Amino acid sequence: MKKKFTFIISTPPYEKRSAFTGARIALTTQLEDNETVIALMEDGVYSAKTGQESAQFFRTVEILNDFLEFGGRILVCGMCLKERGIKEEELIPKCEITDMTKLVQIMADSDQTVFF
Repeated sequence: MKKKFTFIISTPPYEKRSAFTGARIALTTQLEDNETVIALMEDGVYSAKTGQESAQFFRTVEILNDFLEFGGRILVCGMCLKERGIKEEELIPKCEITDMTKLVQIMADSDQTVFF
Protein backbone atom coordinates (compact mmCIF):
# COMPACT_ATOMS: atom_id res chain seq x y z
CA MET A 1 0.00 0.00 0.00
CA LYS A 2 1.41 3.34 -1.08
CA LYS A 3 2.08 5.82 1.77
CA LYS A 4 3.05 9.48 2.07
CA PHE A 5 6.24 10.31 3.97
CA THR A 6 7.82 13.61 4.94
CA PHE A 7 11.45 13.66 6.06
CA ILE A 8 12.61 16.85 7.77
CA ILE A 9 16.38 17.24 7.75
CA SER A 10 17.73 20.06 9.91
CA THR A 11 21.32 18.92 10.48
CA PRO A 12 24.29 19.87 8.26
CA PRO A 13 25.34 17.33 5.63
CA TYR A 14 28.73 16.27 7.04
CA GLU A 15 29.08 17.40 10.64
CA LYS A 16 26.73 14.64 11.74
CA ARG A 17 25.52 11.54 9.96
CA SER A 18 21.83 12.39 10.42
CA ALA A 19 21.41 14.31 7.15
CA PHE A 20 23.07 11.54 5.12
CA THR A 21 21.04 8.84 6.86
CA GLY A 22 17.78 10.77 6.43
CA ALA A 23 18.46 11.27 2.73
CA ARG A 24 19.24 7.56 2.25
CA ILE A 25 16.07 6.45 4.02
CA ALA A 26 13.99 8.94 2.03
CA LEU A 27 15.53 7.66 -1.22
CA THR A 28 14.73 4.07 -0.25
CA THR A 29 11.17 5.08 0.66
CA GLN A 30 10.78 6.75 -2.75
CA LEU A 31 12.24 3.72 -4.54
CA GLU A 32 9.62 1.56 -2.82
CA ASP A 33 6.98 3.59 -4.69
CA ASN A 34 5.83 5.82 -1.84
CA GLU A 35 5.11 9.52 -2.17
CA THR A 36 8.09 11.08 -0.39
CA VAL A 37 9.03 14.67 0.43
CA ILE A 38 12.27 15.89 1.99
CA ALA A 39 12.08 19.24 3.77
CA LEU A 40 15.45 20.90 4.41
CA MET A 41 15.42 23.25 7.39
CA GLU A 42 18.02 25.12 9.47
CA ASP A 43 21.54 23.81 8.64
CA GLY A 44 19.97 21.01 6.60
CA VAL A 45 19.68 23.50 3.70
CA TYR A 46 23.43 23.08 3.14
CA SER A 47 22.68 19.52 1.98
CA ALA A 48 21.20 20.80 -1.30
CA LYS A 49 24.03 23.22 -2.09
CA THR A 50 25.87 22.49 -5.35
CA GLY A 51 29.65 22.27 -5.64
CA GLN A 52 30.25 20.63 -2.28
CA GLU A 53 33.56 18.99 -1.49
CA SER A 54 33.88 16.28 1.11
CA ALA A 55 36.38 13.69 2.23
CA GLN A 56 33.49 11.27 2.71
CA PHE A 57 33.02 8.62 0.06
CA PHE A 58 29.29 9.32 -0.28
CA ARG A 59 27.96 12.86 -0.32
CA THR A 60 24.49 13.81 0.86
CA VAL A 61 23.95 16.03 -2.19
CA GLU A 62 24.43 13.00 -4.48
CA ILE A 63 21.75 11.07 -2.57
CA LEU A 64 19.42 14.07 -2.92
CA ASN A 65 20.05 14.20 -6.68
CA ASP A 66 19.17 10.51 -6.95
CA PHE A 67 16.06 11.12 -4.84
CA LEU A 68 14.90 13.82 -7.26
CA GLU A 69 15.66 11.61 -10.28
CA PHE A 70 13.30 8.98 -8.90
CA GLY A 71 10.45 11.45 -8.49
CA GLY A 72 10.91 12.70 -4.93
CA ARG A 73 10.29 16.31 -3.93
CA ILE A 74 12.70 18.49 -1.98
CA LEU A 75 11.37 21.55 -0.18
CA VAL A 76 13.90 24.07 1.14
CA CYS A 77 13.06 26.63 3.82
CA GLY A 78 13.32 30.09 2.26
CA MET A 79 13.99 31.83 5.57
CA CYS A 80 16.73 29.31 6.43
CA LEU A 81 18.42 30.02 3.08
CA LYS A 82 18.23 33.75 3.66
CA GLU A 83 19.69 33.45 7.17
CA ARG A 84 22.67 31.54 5.74
CA GLY A 85 23.23 33.73 2.69
CA ILE A 86 22.46 30.92 0.24
CA LYS A 87 20.79 31.87 -3.04
CA GLU A 88 18.25 29.68 -4.80
CA GLU A 89 20.53 29.33 -7.83
CA GLU A 90 23.17 27.69 -5.58
CA LEU A 91 20.86 24.73 -4.96
CA ILE A 92 20.58 21.56 -6.98
CA PRO A 93 17.91 21.84 -9.70
CA LYS A 94 14.28 20.99 -8.91
CA CYS A 95 14.40 22.07 -5.25
CA GLU A 96 11.31 24.04 -4.23
CA ILE A 97 11.60 27.02 -1.90
CA THR A 98 8.94 26.81 0.80
CA ASP A 99 7.58 28.46 3.91
CA MET A 100 6.11 27.12 7.15
CA THR A 101 2.51 27.20 5.89
CA LYS A 102 3.28 24.91 2.96
CA LEU A 103 5.42 22.62 5.14
CA VAL A 104 2.65 22.24 7.73
CA GLN A 105 0.21 21.32 4.94
CA ILE A 106 2.63 18.72 3.55
CA MET A 107 3.05 17.24 7.05
CA ALA A 108 -0.72 17.19 7.62
CA ASP A 109 -1.17 15.26 4.36
CA SER A 110 1.55 12.73 5.24
CA ASP A 111 1.03 9.34 6.82
CA GLN A 112 4.32 9.77 8.66
CA THR A 113 6.78 12.59 9.35
CA VAL A 114 10.34 11.73 10.37
CA PHE A 115 12.80 14.29 11.76
CA PHE A 116 16.61 14.15 11.31
